[in-house]
Amino acid sequence: MRYSMLFMFLCLSTLRVSAQAIDRVIVERYYVQPGASASEPPLVTYRVFIDLAADHELQMVYGDARHQLKFRTTADFYNDKLNGTEYGDRIAVDRLNTFPLALDSWLTIGAASKEHMGVPLALDTDGSILECPPYAGYDLGSAGPRPTPLCSADGLLKVPEIKEVVPFKFNTEYLSTVRGNEIESTIGAWGVLGGTKGVTDDNVVLIAQLTTTGDLFFSLNLQIETPDHQAVRYVWSDPVEGEILFDGLTYGKPLKSTVAERY
Repeated sequence: MRYSMLFMFLCLSTLRVSAQAIDRVIVERYYVQPGASASEPPLVTYRVFIDLAADHELQMVYGDARHQLKFRTTADFYNDKLNGTEYGDRIAVDRLNTFPLALDSWLTIGAASKEHMGVPLALDTDGSILECPPYAGYDLGSAGPRPTPLCSADGLLKVPEIKEVVPFKFNTEYLSTVRGNEIESTIGAWGVLGGTKGVTDDNVVLIAQLTTTGDLFFSLNLQIETPDHQAVRYVWSDPVEGEILFDGLTYGKPLKSTVAERY
């Protein structure tokens, strides 16, 4: 039943609206783990957020025949093969301090555990449930500023209820036990029934956490519900009738130029 309802979301007619539903896409460098030696690159955990306009809700992230959905890295996506999950709403809170679960790669619509919504570190106001060690962060020297230690801010805000992510024809084998560098679909989606708002007034919704030693690239499409309950589709390229182009839905030079911003 859940799958058929999500498919109905995918097939809904979408309307052009005068107000922009997306303010920006945020790519946050959530954590950096040093390489085993000076010659090995660091393991970087990225979080991808959609900054929605007020009172809008994210229904799903999808790919179709005209607009391929793709996440890719020049290395491999890193997965915690013991405690890791494919979707953020499945993460067990009592296992998060079992290193490296907090660095696992996964997809989501807002949730970052069974009890928490994910927020950018700059919007985290309630401290951290993560411990130092193991999640201390480290000094990148000339490569950039010191990341916020996750034991100071963990990007998690506890909420009374978490909505379950529902996948539709979406293969996430690279987020479980298979090593790989690309997650893509031209027929699939993941979403939540009824849509999701951000947990703070900023209305920022987390859609992915991805960890890699390589560069990150993505192209994606979104279905968003407006305050008057219209379903609007935003695509990263070649919009047709009923779709709206938003350049920030791409990240990384190999796919397309991007206006994605970072905290």
